[in-house]
Amino acid sequence: MNRLIIDFHTHIYPTTLARRAMAVAGREHDDLEKLPVKENLWKRMEEEQITLSVVQHVVSKPATQTDVNRFAKEIVRTNVLSFGGLHPDCENVLEEIEKLKDMNMAGVKFHPPFQRVHLDDEKYIPMWQRINHLGFPVLIHCGRARGEGEYDLFPSGVAKFIRYLPDVPVVLAHMGGRSGNPDEEAILFDFPENVYIDTTMSAERQAMEDFERLASAMRPERVIFGSDFPYGTQKAAVAFIQNSSFSEHEKALMLGGTAAKILGDAIRLR
Repeated sequence: MNRLIIDFHTHIYPTTLARRAMAVAGREHDDLEKLPVKENLWKRMEEEQITLSVVQHVVSKPATQTDVNRFAKEIVRTNVLSFGGLHPDCENVLEEIEKLKDMNMAGVKFHPPFQRVHLDDEKYIPMWQRINHLGFPVLIHCGRARGEGEYDLFPSGVAKFIRYLPDVPVVLAHMGGRSGNPDEEAILFDFPENVYIDTTMSAERQAMEDFERLASAMRPERVIFGSDFPYGTQKAAVAFIQNSSFSEHEKALMLGGTAAKILGDAIRLR
């Protein structure tokens, strides 16, 4: 397959934490070759001819901010980039954003249910403004995690702070949360052009008809391939897009073209 393929949404962990990370999917007893460690991601990328993977790091507690991002820096290589993790309630959060910039992180990742934060809280406005000022792309987990919870974020919540991020790409993971609520979808489709959605877990959990409906409404150039490795597989995620009814040009945009544009300088500085 001779085309640019960028997996915008993957996860890997230090070996000592890999099994614990799989517990969220009830897979903590997986064989070693299935665990989210760097060697397994490298191998899957080679098998599926993935050009570049972006690892999305989550800081679940403020106390782990430094350790998570040290690991995020260590795993960067020619065909792997990292989005730094940021906990909105960490001490000196504005300085922590500056540190991520100094570490050449490709963007910033948030996961409201795991971080137990309401990202639409007004107290985070200065954080969003600093991220926008520094030009950081942002990826946000949308929808549920481990079932319904009070910190789940959907487009109606994103709408409360997206105005503070006018100059940077914002990627809403899991097709924007896939709430099935027409009102939420209407808000999603009305977001400005710098807002995108990714395809994480669509291959495993979404009917093709629904995927094509959402991707068409959002427009394919604003839909980005993500596998959610190791919770989803790169093989299935690529095949899902390849088997859709979109044109070859639209598939190419989803599989890597748009992601390359978003990552821009991060790729050129490799």
